[in-house]
Amino acid sequence: MFLTDPALRRIAADTNDVLPEHLWRHDTATLDPIGDLARVLHKTARDFAESTAALDSALARVGELADRARRGLAVRADQHVAGYDQALTSALIARERHVALGTALIACYRAWRNHRSLGDGDERHLLLQRSDPSRGVATLRLKDQRTWLVVPDAEAAAAFGIPYPDRVVGEVTETDQGWAPTAYTDPKHRQIRSGMAYPLPVCDDLAPVCRSLLRWWQLRHSDAWHSRTPAQLTPAELAYLAS
Repeated sequence: MFLTDPALRRIAADTNDVLPEHLWRHDTATLDPIGDLARVLHKTARDFAESTAALDSALARVGELADRARRGLAVRADQHVAGYDQALTSALIARERHVALGTALIACYRAWRNHRSLGDGDERHLLLQRSDPSRGVATLRLKDQRTWLVVPDAEAAAAFGIPYPDRVVGEVTETDQGWAPTAYTDPKHRQIRSGMAYPLPVCDDLAPVCRSLLRWWQLRHSDAWHSRTPAQLTPAELAYLAS
């Protein structure tokens, strides 16, 4: 899974910037304003990660005691569950702190990001669903001047129900009409035109075109496929691929 770090996951959800690591750490040693911002961001990210763990633990404790209380109701209606009030209070305090740290994290990140450009180079990462890291991340690797190979992470593969985590699921090409996707799981299939490369409808943006590849493979591995090509799909199925 790509976004396992709590700070990076929160940043992606709020800004749609998908970072492979804490890139600001490279600036923490510099003695200039960008370095000052990076150091504050770095500390805030660490505090946010610790807060995530603390809140998870507090909520788990509340859940454990609530489950104990539920089971106790089967014995007697007025059974007291020791520690429940304190556990609930601790969870609410942990949540308030976590919310405040999340707000501070995004403010620090935006301040640092305003002074630091992030070049894509030959590889870029994007959320498959805007502001929703739970749908996973697609890594795009430059194939040629206007074409990128698309690789979903494990979270994306699970979200779309396809058996291809961290594997190429096709390519997307920028054209005058938009982004044109072609689904395949082996680049050789594209080269030899073996009938195992599937051109899909053009999309107007990068995230939808990547989603269309995953949705094709989701259909391809479902009972609704019936050995059809994209040209044989219904208008509703084609619209769903491109949505």
